Amino acid sequence: MRDGALVAVGIIFGWLMSKSWSDPQCRLGLAIFLVATAVMTLVFALAVVGHGREPYRRDGDEDDDRE
Repeated sequence: MRDGALVAVGIIFGWLMSKSWSDPQCRLGLAIFLVATAVMTLVFALAVVGHGREPYRRDGDEDDDRE
């Protein structure tokens, strides 16, 4: 079911792109939309991965309080 939905979305998106690509203002809007979407996806992925986060270091002399 999921694969079929992805194919349908791809077909609809392709059809909309072909219809709107003939208009220069729509072309600019689509380009801005695609660039903005790519940037937001990259920022989200870096935030989830924790880019720039210090690695966890466990000191050998720390005592574990669990009994």
